[in-house]
Amino acid sequence: MAGFVGACSRALSVTEASVARAAQMTVYSPKATEVPVFADRALIVHRSFFGFLETTRNHAQAGGLHAWVDGEIYNQAELATAPGEVFADTLLRHYRDGRLEQLLARVDGVYIALLYDTDRRQLHVLVDRYGLRPFYLYHGQGHLLFGAEVKCFLELETFTPRIRRDVVDSFMHLEHFLGDTTWFEGVWVAAPSTWYTYSLDDDSLRQKRYWTWAAMKPRTLTLDEAAEEMGMLLDQANKSRAIHDGYTVGVALSGGMDSRAILAAVHEQNPPTYTFGIEGSADVAVAKQVVAVAGVTHIAYDTHVDHWLEQRFSGIWKTDGMFNVYHMHYSHLMDKIAAVMDVNLSGFLGDAVIGGTYLSKKGKTFLSQRINTEVARHYYGPYYTQCDLNDSFFDLDKVDPYLFYNRGRRMIGMGAEEAAKIIPQRVPFMDNKLMELSYALPDAYRVNSGVYYRALLRKYPAFYETIPNASSGVPLTEHPTLAYALRKKYNKLVYAVKYKLGIPTSYTDVYNWIKVPETAAAIRQLLDPKTALYAQYTSDDYVTKFLEPHVQGKHNYMKQVMGAVTVEIWLQQVFNKKYRRYEAKH
Repeated sequence: MAGFVGACSRALSVTEASVARAAQMTVYSPKATEVPVFADRALIVHRSFFGFLETTRNHAQAGGLHAWVDGEIYNQAELATAPGEVFADTLLRHYRDGRLEQLLARVDGVYIALLYDTDRRQLHVLVDRYGLRPFYLYHGQGHLLFGAEVKCFLELETFTPRIRRDVVDSFMHLEHFLGDTTWFEGVWVAAPSTWYTYSLDDDSLRQKRYWTWAAMKPRTLTLDEAAEEMGMLLDQANKSRAIHDGYTVGVALSGGMDSRAILAAVHEQNPPTYTFGIEGSADVAVAKQVVAVAGVTHIAYDTHVDHWLEQRFSGIWKTDGMFNVYHMHYSHLMDKIAAVMDVNLSGFLGDAVIGGTYLSKKGKTFLSQRINTEVARHYYGPYYTQCDLNDSFFDLDKVDPYLFYNRGRRMIGMGAEEAAKIIPQRVPFMDNKLMELSYALPDAYRVNSGVYYRALLRKYPAFYETIPNASSGVPLTEHPTLAYALRKKYNKLVYAVKYKLGIPTSYTDVYNWIKVPETAAAIRQLLDPKTALYAQYTSDDYVTKFLEPHVQGKHNYMKQVMGAVTVEIWLQQVFNKKYRRYEAKH
């Protein structure tokens, strides 16, 4: 995602030219650009951004204080005290008054802010409540380095990339990172709700949390009352994220419930919509029913494409190797989608934060309890230690804060990141008021999407009463009959069996695409441990362990094979500068 890149030190040995190159690496779209923001003897900042989103001023200065903001604030009207006051002004006002921590706890937005105090010789880095705008930090060699993407550090003179061996196996097993880790030693992703302070005089970096999940207070509502309020807040959240000023806001429509709720809320604005999947996929079929009700334009993209594997390699580069290339179903379509919409409204984590899908895993359900060792191990096995589950940030009697911090932010979030490089994403389900209601409710309301589905039926009945969910094959109902329940259970069982056997269910047919002789041969050559870079960091032979059993039909190892490809391609991109851009073969 576009954003800030820079370096801060009392004795800078990082040049502005290298910072400019690093910032340029985060530009993937002709709609985006990179510009210098600030430079003096102690601080260099550049920024990349989408020009059409720059509808308000993002910089403020008062004496020796500077504030810069990258991102969007959705409740600025509640925070401002004067006409024309932008968020950067608000930050400086509260910083001067000693009330910055209280302000940050109230902000509803997705942003990174920098506050430079030249009198105190300090740089402050401020991260949004849920850490939805990834930002990476490195403190070493007498410098604080920062960037919107991990790859930015490769251009900065004081940084030498060293791969963390301990995360290789965990990525292969989990498909994502845990806690604040990245591939590089010493580089971490900035934590949610965190205020970092770098002091030039003693080269120290301190941090504190300005908000924790303990702030979520329980409420006593009936299930019906909760559903009514949830429907209202969801509608408001979607409409607030659909604002636009001379650019086009669209909706990526799947066959599930979350994106449909977004379209139901904003369909009167006639947003463009799209769905991707292989021919005959359930997602495309369901989406066509939804857009018929909404009366909006719709494009169905076929995800089958020649050179499908190579076309995903640029997605590995965009996501800094932290997202399994298996999930990059539409990398090759993003330029086409960007031609019909400038911003996408995403259903990011709707199923989890409102629908309660994180409450259950592998036959176990965890209600009304804080994360603990037993639960963390159940979800992440031996790798759970990579995130401190005793962090007071998770102090709520629900497992979601910990799982959101990890799977939500580090996996699902990286999927949104890949798209955001070309098409900025807005995430209505992360609206503060909606989140605060959801986590004020008993887990018994959220489990199995009980309150969520009731809210959808009451707020948007035309979109849910007769149109099925692509995975369950049935529409929503408040009063399921025995026949309905059996049909839903049967459809889900068929879906699970098809997935296990590698029979395509929706987006792609990666299971069989890997087996095509030409593709299998290319992967075999890429992953040959005699020449592959990954062999320096693990004793596993990915060809023998995953590729050959998959090709021979002994196991469905499509995600493991693609995870191995992700690791090797990323290492090649970092150390050999290969595969960074896809060039079509003629």
